[in-house]
Amino acid sequence: MAANWSSLPLDLLAFIAFKLISLEDFIYFSAVCRSWNCASSSIKHQWRPTTPLPWLLLAENTKDNPNCARKIFNLNNNKCYNSNLPETFGARCCGSPYGWVVVAKSDHTIQLINPITKAHISFPSLETILNLRETGAESFDDYNDWCLTFFLTKLIVLNVSHAGRNEFVIMIIYQFNKYLAFARQGDQSWTDILIKETSIKIFDVVAMDDHVYVVYDYGAIAYWNVREFYNVEVVKPMDYSPPQHEIFKVPPYPYIRNVYLIQSGSDLLMVLRYKENVMNGLNRADPDYDYDYDSIYRTVDFKVYKLNPKEKKWEYIEDLGDLTLFVGDSSSMSTLLAHDKNLQPNCIYFTDDECSDWSMVTELGGHDMGIYDINSAQVLRRFYEGTDTRSAFCPPTFFFPQL
Repeated sequence: MAANWSSLPLDLLAFIAFKLISLEDFIYFSAVCRSWNCASSSIKHQWRPTTPLPWLLLAENTKDNPNCARKIFNLNNNKCYNSNLPETFGARCCGSPYGWVVVAKSDHTIQLINPITKAHISFPSLETILNLRETGAESFDDYNDWCLTFFLTKLIVLNVSHAGRNEFVIMIIYQFNKYLAFARQGDQSWTDILIKETSIKIFDVVAMDDHVYVVYDYGAIAYWNVREFYNVEVVKPMDYSPPQHEIFKVPPYPYIRNVYLIQSGSDLLMVLRYKENVMNGLNRADPDYDYDYDSIYRTVDFKVYKLNPKEKKWEYIEDLGDLTLFVGDSSSMSTLLAHDKNLQPNCIYFTDDECSDWSMVTELGGHDMGIYDINSAQVLRRFYEGTDTRSAFCPPTFFFPQL
């Protein structure tokens, strides 16, 4: 007599589901029948994949796509999945390590969306911090486009613990890296964070344990306790380490175009991304050089530093070992042990993050994507060869999928 797999006890099914290794297997398990779905639902908040890998939310396809399906690329098996995500079309989308993608829309609304479960979390409108007179946006023909590309430098998701529970905080770096603000779930407006009046540039933010760290100026670090998100109206970070100007001294080509903070266990890493202008066959020393408007820029190098907490200095790292890093537009991922056959260790996977230049490129942004090998100090290849990578607001972005 054939076995009736749907009649297995729920506790046994839950035990089996908990042993599954990959997210795709867990999803397939939950889709078998009602009882299997019930069992997987009972443990999905505790279950985590054995070998978590980031997935890639690809650019929106606006042609012959009435259901607003968006492709998601799985780096583990090199497969693409379709997800119905109409809210992400025409929006700036930035991934995170927590299963969520920040979606900034042209109507200035901000949401967190889980591309797998389709869950939504609303955050305050950007109207609470926008000020045309201060930003100079009246000189732009399309104010909404300006907000998504020039005004918003980065949108960063933090997962902080408060009063015995975890919740999400979104940090935004805005107006040409000059200002930093945050909003929590349920807030009605954005709250500015005062770094320093003399600050030149704010680069990135990361949460570690009970503290939030921000890198600014020439590698300077400031920090504050997550409790300050809830106890004061304006967070005033304390200085942790001074700038290290020597790290940022580089010749004109290539030039540093972005700086990322990444947590690696108990270590704090700073990654510098170097790019060069792509010319139309002219000498770089020629003052009348012209850009190649199919590309304009490309990544050519990375440097990785680890913060020495005793000396409070950045120390150069020549080898990542089994670690792999993922960086992109607001979506610098936590480091990951590279034991998967499809993931290359001692490498940096990167996506395009030049949001202010995406409208200038002939085929829009998304071309500057690939794998950088630390050992050879070279960009090896693209890790996704599809054509659906170009967008004016949202080229591909990394996120760690979660249920």
